[in-house]
Amino acid sequence: MAMSDEAVLDRATQALRRHTDRGWTVVRENALLRALSAFRPSAPVRGRTATPAGAADYFVAADVVVAALRESVAAVPSAAPLTITCSTDDHDRLVAVTIEIVAAFDDPLLPLAAAVRRAATSRLRIVLGDLAPLAGAVAVHVAITDVTDDPREL
Repeated sequence: MAMSDEAVLDRATQALRRHTDRGWTVVRENALLRALSAFRPSAPVRGRTATPAGAADYFVAADVVVAALRESVAAVPSAAPLTITCSTDDHDRLVAVTIEIVAAFDDPLLPLAAAVRRAATSRLRIVLGDLAPLAGAVAVHVAITDVTDDPREL
């Protein structure tokens, strides 16, 4: 015999009520984490490209921009991305990117940061379009927050 949605909900509620307060807290945290991970909207980032009909604006999810940047930074020798964040203005135009990396021990840090910045700027041009304001309009901050001598971490 199939259970109705209400019967399933009643059964689940009764099962949860049998748990202690501590058990409920654990169940509640897990339920909230699952709910939050199920749907997490990503901020829009405005792109702009040339078309035969003229310039065209479009939007890219910030998560997509971050994933693309992560891929480009991972390709830079002696660097691995840790955290990448995007900041936009009130019109969803990208104004800043902050990239935290782990660097190879004993590598010159300034040239490494410059290589990461070049890789990020190049990828942003691809993702956000050839007319998106990048040259000087988008600050690309590179923070070296860790160093490692283990090549598996790079």
